[in-house]
Amino acid sequence: MKVFAKNLLSKKVLRGVALNFKLSKIKPRFQLKVLRLIFFWPKLAIVISALIFLTGYFPYSTFHPISISTAYAEKNEQTDEVIAQSFPQPISLPHSGYLSSRFSRFHPGIDIASDLKSAIHPITAGVVEEINYGFFGYGNNVIIAHPNDFKSLYGHMAKIFVQKDQSVTSEDVIGEVGLTGFTSGPHTHLEITYQGRFIDPLMILPEIPPMPLTK
Repeated sequence: MKVFAKNLLSKKVLRGVALNFKLSKIKPRFQLKVLRLIFFWPKLAIVISALIFLTGYFPYSTFHPISISTAYAEKNEQTDEVIAQSFPQPISLPHSGYLSSRFSRFHPGIDIASDLKSAIHPITAGVVEEINYGFFGYGNNVIIAHPNDFKSLYGHMAKIFVQKDQSVTSEDVIGEVGLTGFTSGPHTHLEITYQGRFIDPLMILPEIPPMPLTK
């Protein structure tokens, strides 16, 4: 048996309720989409502009990125030449040996492999600025300050024969080649800085023979 409940509201009121109900469901959604579009596109434009700026691209017909990169590299080479020419003379190797590791961003110096306990000399005249003893990193090492704001570091030394503030020349022996610190064989880790910036020692030092090939 079916029971029908009579609706006490008039049809006019019901139509008004239905209309208001539909509008309440549709209108806010439409407004929300419009607001999202209004706020989305400016943010997208800002992100795209930032990416273009970070990549270094500028939409000008006179811009030539390859030419600028080449000019920048040439400028760096000229700067390196000026730095090398300003290094105090005479210059010599700290000891005889072979080049076992080159200068790089992750290795701010060179490694010169040699016999254990070989005598180490300063590459040029200067004053001993620091003497460090340790079992990690560069191990026993000496830092020498040179004229024109140059410095040189000698790492992994077995023994140190100089004292802080001592004046030295390339004829003096500052220590011996060792195995202190992190090293896989007897060598001297040599760093050169100019005004606090690492530079490649190979652009200043005399030629160092490469490591001989083993059969």
